[in-house]
This record gives sequence, C-alpha cells and structure tokens, in this order.
Amino acid sequence: MIKKIINLFETIFFIDNKNLYNFKEIYLDKTTHYSKELPNFQLDKALVCLDYEKNIKNFFKKYKFSYNKSLYKKISFYYKEFWAEFTKDLDKENVIVCGVPLHFANYIKRWFNQTYLLAKDFAKEFSFEFEVLLYKSKYTKTQSRLPKKERLKNLENAFKIRKKYKNKLNWKTIILLDDIISTGTTANEITKVLKQNWAREVIWLFLATGS
Repeated sequence: MIKKIINLFETIFFIDNKNLYNFKEIYLDKTTHYSKELPNFQLDKALVCLDYEKNIKNFFKKYKFSYNKSLYKKISFYYKEFWAEFTKDLDKENVIVCGVPLHFANYIKRWFNQTYLLAKDFAKEFSFEFEVLLYKSKYTKTQSRLPKKERLKNLENAFKIRKKYKNKLNWKTIILLDDIISTGTTANEITKVLKQNWAREVIWLFLATGS
C-alpha cells in the first residue's frame, strides 16, 4: 500500500525517476520487417524510436493509467528527434497528422487518449494539420493478450472513418503516432481504412517496438 501511495505521489507531482526515463534509443525503419510479417501489408513506412525494454514498459503503465496527461512531454521529444530528417521532403499543405482512436469504454477508463496528445504536439512542432480522422466502433480484446492468428480477427472492421472525411482525404499523406508496435495488426487495419478513403500514403511513427 505504501509503495502504491509513493508511486501515485511521484506520478501526480511529476517527480523524475532516473531509471524510469532512461530509454534505449534505436531509431529504425522497420517497414521491411513488418511487410514480411503481415498479410496484405498496407503501411508505407513504419518508423520506431525506442526498444521496448523494462524502463519503457514501466513508463507506459504510468502514462496510460495514472490520469496524468503531462507525462506525454517526457516522450514527445523522441518522435520529433526521429522525424526531423523526413520533414524537408513533405508538402505541409498535403499532410494530416492523427492518433489512434480509443473505443469509448477505454476512453472512460483513462480519461484521455494518449496518442492524440502526442500527435497534437507533434503536428504543432512541424506545422502540420492535426485531425481526428477515425473512430473505433467496436470494443475489442487487448491485442497483446491474444495469439497472433486471433489479432487480425479481433480488429476486423473495428475502425471507421469519420463521416466528414469519408472518401475525402484527397490523396494526402497521413502521419499516425502510436506508442507500441508489436505485430503491426492495429496499424495495418487503420491504414487499410485510410487508403480506402483516398489517402495517398500512410506513415507510422511508433515510440517503441516489441519485435
């Protein structure tokens, strides 16, 4: 009980734990890797900043479930650091940044969508447009707890384009920010929906990879 109280105090008052925030940076393009892992691969790029080791696992537990939105500031730097080299080649007028939608039930549990906070901050840094393009229409089981074969079925038809953007992405480049990529199933399903609605290319920037 005492340990839980201490952890809560650290989270609320944003006390920096040196070990907790000592992450292993890798900065890799994992597109080729995931193209071999996924059937009907849709992603144009899958870029990863960090290795998914103990410290980052502990951080995500605090970030997602401590109700402390400000923790996103501790990791937004990594997205920006990796992305800076890519921005010169993109026409900012034809780029939209968005995050991964949560089902309403999950949103209630967390009080916020962690990827939206990161995506908004990222878009502001590089003067890109931020939009909420998608919603999650189906409550699904946690992907990480399912065998690989069941993950595809679990997310089938789970993501939908918002009505105002249906068939109106106008051949734009979509950049999505997410926290972890494991099998890539979630990213692939979302990318499929975006391309069905006329996205030109879909680029993913992940904080960490589990494979």
